[in-house]
Amino acid sequence: MLETDDLIDLEISAGEELARLEAEQQTDASSREAVSPDKAIGRLSRLDAMQMQEVAKEAGRQREMRIHRLREALRKMDLGEYGLCTACGDWIELERLKARPEILQCGRCVIE
Repeated sequence: MLETDDLIDLEISAGEELARLEAEQQTDASSREAVSPDKAIGRLSRLDAMQMQEVAKEAGRQREMRIHRLREALRKMDLGEYGLCTACGDWIELERLKARPEILQCGRCVIE
């Protein structure tokens, strides 16, 4: 079971990480530009630019998933349901929660 001080620290950490990711998401959304086919940058350069764009899109999708999970973790904290493994129902290790506040399963269930 989580101590009150640990839960407060985890809530602060999750909130800060959520704010950082949301700010990063805003920055990326405003700077994203499609690779125009009429732009004279050369065939290989265009392919490279398109590949980098796809990498950036995937990073954005991963960030959106993490934002969703952090919001869900904060919601669970408010409801008093935070820190329980979704697979076995046991408490998730504190060090694991400190590393990734949005984690859903304990170390034992992830390995299985």
